[in-house]
Amino acid sequence: MSTTTPHLLEPYLSLPRETSLIVLSSILGASTNWLLARYIHSYLKTPSVEGEPEVAVLLASFLRDYPFFQQTLSKLSLDLDSEARKGRFAFVDGLTGLFLPSQRSGGRLQDGDDLRAVQRQIGDALAGLDAGRKRRVVLVLDQPDFLVASTSAGGGEGAGIAVRDVILDLREKVHSCVVTVSADDPLVHPPVAPTPLETNHSWFVLSLLHEADMLCALRLLDTGTAKDVSGVVRITSSRDGETEDREYLYKVGGHGGAKVFERGQ
Repeated sequence: MSTTTPHLLEPYLSLPRETSLIVLSSILGASTNWLLARYIHSYLKTPSVEGEPEVAVLLASFLRDYPFFQQTLSKLSLDLDSEARKGRFAFVDGLTGLFLPSQRSGGRLQDGDDLRAVQRQIGDALAGLDAGRKRRVVLVLDQPDFLVASTSAGGGEGAGIAVRDVILDLREKVHSCVVTVSADDPLVHPPVAPTPLETNHSWFVLSLLHEADMLCALRLLDTGTAKDVSGVVRITSSRDGETEDREYLYKVGGHGGAKVFERGQ
């Protein structure tokens, strides 16, 4: 199976217009990892155009470490270490040190119960990526809903609002933003008597979905599993008051390969 970008996805992976928000949602069994990797690959492979700032990516992940992305992107023939040396890529580790006491972190987010500290640390990384050279920086936030579940900001009940406010502030500093979130039904549509976690998560995810210029929602087949299909990706994009909906099947294979196709193909 080819590791190149499936041609049906190409129109959606190009650099979005300024201030855009792209949300990739997953459920258990239908991960966004393969799709997120292709967004990062597409942005970092954007050709330089004379007179236009080059594109750079800041990736902050709260569920996956740098070796995971390094290995995943290497399967797409993208060397993240090389891109970092060029000043076009930076990684902020929101997984391994998030709840350690605040100190010199070397790229690891710390003091995760203080969302303003998290915002400041990501902001510092953005400033470093853009230092001395104007770039169009795309901020990629991988699973910030983890912060909603883990923080006690706003007395617990306001955690979803607090994390969303952090994202809004960070978006003002970048060209555009890509966010991945979990959208499993029990979290997005909680029961009649929801827990604070369910309420916070639902509010946070739904607010992002309403703000998004494009949503790529991954789910499993309605009829169950199939040997030649991993799941369904539904792409909803909005521009100039027009909304477009597309739905494709996809198959994720070994060695980073992915195939996207229409029903019946």
